[in-house]
Amino acid sequence: MTFVDELAISDTYTPSEKPPLADDWWSSLSTALRNLSLTETGRVSLVQEDIDRPILEAFSTPVDTTISDWTIGHGDLHWANLTSSRLFLLDWDSWGRMPKGLDAAKLWESSYRIPSLADEVEKRFAPDLQTRDGMIIRLWVCANRVLGARRRGRLSDQSEHARSTGWRLLRELSA
Repeated sequence: MTFVDELAISDTYTPSEKPPLADDWWSSLSTALRNLSLTETGRVSLVQEDIDRPILEAFSTPVDTTISDWTIGHGDLHWANLTSSRLFLLDWDSWGRMPKGLDAAKLWESSYRIPSLADEVEKRFAPDLQTRDGMIIRLWVCANRVLGARRRGRLSDQSEHARSTGWRLLRELSA
């Protein structure tokens, strides 16, 4: 463990206002994720079944969710796990082999309250998010939000956003 003397960008998974992030911060994040993807490890964060099951359970619609591109990633990338003055990625308990684009998808989903921030994430990580695998992993992130709300027995603006976005992604994947 290493002590990081930097504040997280947000106290919560979803920030309430858009953080002021410079281009060099975004470049540093991209470089960090690219470097992480080059790490050799036997550590596995997700397997195909972990992707298939929640999507089918949340949306009850069969769709091919086979991931073709796997990489090494952080696994829990959101605004409470990132610092801004100097970039640090915090909370490494989920890292390992996972679908390419998962980190970008989690960051995108955690930006839902601020459409301009979600758009920024989608633009910065378009090569990962706009592919078929990227759409599947965004659908998976949405499915987990929907299932979490279902388990708690209460909907939220986040789960409603995930539900409607998930259905849109399902339509796009089925087209």
